[in-house]
Amino acid sequence: MRNVLFGSVVLAALTVAISAQAADLKGAPVYKAVAPAYDWTGFYAGLNAGVGASQTNGSTDAEFPVTDRAGVGFAGGLQAGFNWQFAPNWVTGIEGDIGYLGIDRSFKNWPTVLALGVKTDWYGTLRGRFGYTNGPSLFYATGGAAFVKLKNSYDFFSRQTTLASKSETATGWTVGGGIETMLGGNWSAKAEYLYIDVGGADVFNADFDETAHFDNHFHIYRYGVNYKFGGPGMGAGVLPAHDWTGFYAGLSVGAGLSQDVFSGPIDTNVVGASADIAYARLTGSLQAGYNWQFSPNWVAGLEGDIGYLGNKRAFIFLNDGAPTASGFRTNWYGTARGRLGYNTGQALLYVTGGAAFVNVKNNFDDINFRGFASRTETAGGWTVGGGIEAALTERWTAKAEYLYIDAGSQDVSNPNIAGFRAATGHFENRFHIFRYGLNYKFGG
Repeated sequence: MRNVLFGSVVLAALTVAISAQAADLKGAPVYKAVAPAYDWTGFYAGLNAGVGASQTNGSTDAEFPVTDRAGVGFAGGLQAGFNWQFAPNWVTGIEGDIGYLGIDRSFKNWPTVLALGVKTDWYGTLRGRFGYTNGPSLFYATGGAAFVKLKNSYDFFSRQTTLASKSETATGWTVGGGIETMLGGNWSAKAEYLYIDVGGADVFNADFDETAHFDNHFHIYRYGVNYKFGGPGMGAGVLPAHDWTGFYAGLSVGAGLSQDVFSGPIDTNVVGASADIAYARLTGSLQAGYNWQFSPNWVAGLEGDIGYLGNKRAFIFLNDGAPTASGFRTNWYGTARGRLGYNTGQALLYVTGGAAFVNVKNNFDDINFRGFASRTETAGGWTVGGGIEAALTERWTAKAEYLYIDAGSQDVSNPNIAGFRAATGHFENRFHIFRYGLNYKFGG
């Protein structure tokens, strides 16, 4: 996880640095934020909506090894802040937000039917922002304090009388980044990723005479709109409108979170075990595509990408002294998507969707070395998402993008676990990708 955190900061910093360099490329029109019409200074407020995903590590002293759960739910709320444009191309500020975070997820461990769970109600952050502006768009990094109202539970599924939980407003920190672009008037839109770490919690269950340990982490992928109060208008018209038509290619880096949902028996007599095998790592890819600007405000196109996705994680079930494990590993992923977007003049607000492919290996093992079973394939499925792509120069653009990938399901049978009858594990391969990218447009 430290790699993802470090990467988020580096990605945002690289975007800012590359933006500044790109604006000074010789022979290309220079997009400078020198006109009052693109003044970011002032108070603003707005709303946001997106996806929240948990990555909660859970363990107990005896029954459970460490594992991650990837509950997913709607995230939406309100934000307000103040920006100060202290130089033609640099902006700093402070922002606070509060909103709903609807995650409710637990997993079962058989035959004792124990469960660890996490449920969230709301979250908030108070962050600083620092970014580079080319005028109508702001490329920024952000970080600060975070708060999540959550409940961790350590339960017995088959007995309603056994319930242990801890509810609290957990505090911690957050880091992330995004792109915000002006829409006209005093309105702007943004695409943003936040990683939230609100620390650990211990839940004691008297019936088990045992304590469950939790480390609560969250990933927020969201889109928002802001309205700036007072000051000069933020309308377009100072910089030349960007022409989106043409072929382009580029690269992207970001965070990839797995949500590999396992279910099935851990022996021939017991069914119903379940777990979300979650893990987050840095991901990088190359993309290429073609845009067609078929009207002043609308753009359609096709894009393909292929990249590295190095997620690897396992979960162990304790089965009457004969532990079994489910796990997965990914190597690469790719997509072939259509894009449709609204052109503001200097930025493209788009949705995207199409086919997805993930090279994945799912395994269902006996960790006492009685047997190992796995299945490796390039799983096919679908993807959907969206983002903001903003012009840096006539040919260079930068984007912030979220993709949800469903790469289908797999069944892995292991006859060594159950002896005379095979035990089968069912895997559903899901992934969340948030990435920052740079594109170069050819010709035109």
